[in-house]
Amino acid sequence: MNEIEKTGQAEFDFAAPNPAQKEPSALPPFLRQEGFYFVALGGAEKVGMNMYAYLSDGRIIVVDAGYDFLNDDFPGMELGLADPAWLESYRDCIDAMFITHSHEDHFGAIAHIWPRLRCPVYATDFTIGHILPRLREYKLENEVELISVNQNPVVKLPDFEVEYVPVVHSLPENSALRIKTKYGTVFHATDWRFDDCHIDFMKTSYDRLKQVGEQGVDLYVGDSIHMAHPVEQPSEMVIRESLIELLPKFKNTLVATCFASNVARMESLLIAAHAAGRTPVIAGMSLIQNMNIAKECGILKDVPHYVEAKQAIDIPLDKMLYICAGSQGNYRSGLTRIVNGENKDIKLGKGDAIIFSSQIIPGNEEKIERMQEKLRDAGVEVISSEEYLVHTSGHGCKDDIRRMFEMIKPKIVIPVHGDKRAIRQQKRFTEELDCGVRQVLVVRDGDVVNVKSSYAEIVGEVPTDELGVDRKKVISLGSQLVKNRRRIAYNCSLFITAVLAEDWSVEDLQITSIDILEENDFAALADEIKADMLKAIPAEAVKVSYRAQAVKEYIAAKIRKRIFNATGIKPVTFIHFYKRSRDGEADFVAADTSVNCETTQILYDSDK
Repeated sequence: MNEIEKTGQAEFDFAAPNPAQKEPSALPPFLRQEGFYFVALGGAEKVGMNMYAYLSDGRIIVVDAGYDFLNDDFPGMELGLADPAWLESYRDCIDAMFITHSHEDHFGAIAHIWPRLRCPVYATDFTIGHILPRLREYKLENEVELISVNQNPVVKLPDFEVEYVPVVHSLPENSALRIKTKYGTVFHATDWRFDDCHIDFMKTSYDRLKQVGEQGVDLYVGDSIHMAHPVEQPSEMVIRESLIELLPKFKNTLVATCFASNVARMESLLIAAHAAGRTPVIAGMSLIQNMNIAKECGILKDVPHYVEAKQAIDIPLDKMLYICAGSQGNYRSGLTRIVNGENKDIKLGKGDAIIFSSQIIPGNEEKIERMQEKLRDAGVEVISSEEYLVHTSGHGCKDDIRRMFEMIKPKIVIPVHGDKRAIRQQKRFTEELDCGVRQVLVVRDGDVVNVKSSYAEIVGEVPTDELGVDRKKVISLGSQLVKNRRRIAYNCSLFITAVLAEDWSVEDLQITSIDILEENDFAALADEIKADMLKAIPAEAVKVSYRAQAVKEYIAAKIRKRIFNATGIKPVTFIHFYKRSRDGEADFVAADTSVNCETTQILYDSDK
């Protein structure tokens, strides 16, 4: 049996529903009116974290379960996701989840979200090929019911009919969804463009789009990312021809990076490498996995020869094209290791070149610019889409959106999946078009939109939150833990241990930090502060009538102030305070308050 077709019963209890979760209950009154409903749990106000729900007659379907890619404001975390808690409250009402395609911001969080919803999952073969390894990471591969739509693209449920409609994107088997209810029809298309590139696995079903329009579309929910571009972007075939022309110009070590999921671009790089007399070398599990899935699904039938990095030891650097992932500056990626000189096989220097065959995902601008500047400083020629035809977007421009509306003829438009500026641009652009759109509605995550008689209205709000993947657990991005990490990241940390004798003299005082000053400089400052504090602490104990808590707060505040006076840094401060009792034992004095100093919190360790 093909692995994509496998389903089975649970062998692990890893994904048991949250025991604290209340039993599913009836939907609230504002969700039981006539008409169908649209709710964005994530993706309505930004790029990434896509998760949407449609409701009709008390039943729910979920569209996508994606990651967001976090920036440096969230130390220790790279991936975010929409909180499924509201959906979990009504999981008995959920009929199915539909995944539109295999980009991480649409399917990546499925192993975190599915265990709380536990419903069948529909997707294309190529997408299922990506979902299975993700489920395997969390020991869920035998638990989730995965259903392929390749042979039967129309899924009929009691209250919904969902059809997968092929539209071009930057990967194979991308789909828009035609969602039909007895109250009206939705066309959900969050990632798409028009590109008649004549690549077999990148096709848009124009005939079906026209039929969808003739059958009637009440609501269009769609992509806003490329609203800054008025006209059609270059075809993928144009990029392929440009790469074929470009590669022979480089004579030394040549590296190319692209999105791992962009199979067409990978194929273009392989073809261009052979045309330039270079052997294509693929490095990184994500790239290799995508190529393997594409071949297993019959998408890449006559793929040009390539070798994996571990097989390329004997190939001269000037005779290979080294292809790796990491174009977005992920600190663990293969490209980052090359840029930092940590790759033992590839070293880039003066006269070498690197091709960024990708665009910058919003939010990654600064780290990619730092990466590229570091390469330029080393004498490496950086080739990007700013100067060369090495990338085209998988998202529709204004002209594409106009053509889409002319075909499907929506009455209502809700722009999503873009930054707020792009979403506002789509609203203005659509309102200026003469294509039959009666209403354009901009929504926020959590807004409940009721659609009835071809009119949409925000009738309520459901609770939403953004979560972050923190190693082996998932936490709220608004939690105190994240705030504390951010404080430490921006303000440094200070650790104090104080042991006082029975007579309130200081037996031991340790002042340590690893991020305020260089080691020797901080040691000298700490010794200076310690010498003064050994005299000041007993005197302060007298002033506060020997109250241990007051003495503890004095030590923390005084040392922190000395650090600030010497360095200008107001560190997050942790203190362990021990006072010997009359029997000679040292009693730990736990914190019973938190002291705030301007905007930086002094934290006391109360875990011991």
